Amino acid sequence: MARENLKRIDILRHELKALRFILDNFHAGKIQRDAIPPRDDFQSTQGRELYDVIMKSRSRKAAEEEIGGLELDDVDIESFLHLSGEHYYNYPGLVRERAEAIRAGTLKVESA
Repeated sequence: MARENLKRIDILRHELKALRFILDNFHAGKIQRDAIPPRDDFQSTQGRELYDVIMKSRSRKAAEEEIGGLELDDVDIESFLHLSGEHYYNYPGLVRERAEAIRAGTLKVESA
């Protein structure tokens, strides 16, 4: 398999879509925990912080309130909270696949 390169901003963009889908569906019981990528599959610190809030919150509303108070580099929190994750159902799987490829060395993350 040819080695591919991926920019950090692209990783963050895809993680945000996955997290938006998870936020919309996890607390409503529309997505099972085993369908959600593990925390370590999120490559960005911003993604991991959002993941922690979503997964540890007792409800979607509580997660949204806590997320609303966050200040994360390269993340427009207001836009994140107003987006719908309805069409992002493929992104949790993409996050998992890319994490596996990064660990296997078949996908490289560009420095900057």
